[in-house]
Amino acid sequence: MAPAFPIEEKVRKEYQEATTKHPQKINRTSTLSMLMGISVGLFLKKLVKKAIAAFDSIVSQTREIVRPGRKNERKKHPKKLYYMNYKPL
Repeated sequence: MAPAFPIEEKVRKEYQEATTKHPQKINRTSTLSMLMGISVGLFLKKLVKKAIAAFDSIVSQTREIVRPGRKNERKKHPKKLYYMNYKPL
């Protein structure tokens, strides 16, 4: 993801210098969500420097720990046969 690349490099460098157990990475889903949120300030209000500075600080704070070998599957539920609005009494 292009907007988070400099921040991602900064996160990797901080991990190499720190004594934490697991590496960290940027939460790309929240980054994309925040990018859509600041797009109004970028294009309509022309607050480019302020919006990008706020974006960088928030993205650098929303990091996730990468735990090796961990993969949790989602709980699978059967599809509902009816909508909740039309449930039987």
